[in-house]
Amino acid sequence: MKTKLILTLLFFSTIFISCKNDKKDEAADLEVPKANTFDVTVDMVVKKDDELILFYKDQSINYFDDKNTVYSGVKGSEVSQKVTFSIPEGVLPNDIRFDISSKKEQQPIKINSITLSFEGRQFIIDQMNFEKFFKANEYIQYDAATATATCTEKNGIYDPYFNTNPPIYFELEKLLGRPL
Repeated sequence: MKTKLILTLLFFSTIFISCKNDKKDEAADLEVPKANTFDVTVDMVVKKDDELILFYKDQSINYFDDKNTVYSGVKGSEVSQKVTFSIPEGVLPNDIRFDISSKKEQQPIKINSITLSFEGRQFIIDQMNFEKFFKANEYIQYDAATATATCTEKNGIYDPYFNTNPPIYFELEKLLGRPL
């Protein structure tokens, strides 16, 4: 008699739990998907822990500022890793700036590629074309042959970043599906 009671309880428990899980799955299906964000993914080798920053501008501003930034911490590694910066939903950038290091003791950084993506479209900038779309500022010595950026301090200032070159604007327009 005890065995029948235990089996009956197990049977009803199993049915109750599976019905409960079905309802949870239905609720998950009802979630409204978020709009796509504009993403910048950098495939790179950063040998020491660092903080990377992506600045972006849209039509509402004419200059880069601290309010329009996306930060990403990165763990140092000898192996290539991808760092993705997602610009907030609804913001469509017309220009970007990539600060590649915040740490003065950083070793040379290798940039394998940068991928810009939006709504399923993407544009990949490989090593061979990197300098066509980005230019180093005075705190970076960039070696195109090895795709390596060596960051330097000058007059007590350390602020290594890459600005965009004009050919990127045409690619941004294609990616966003509208003129900048």
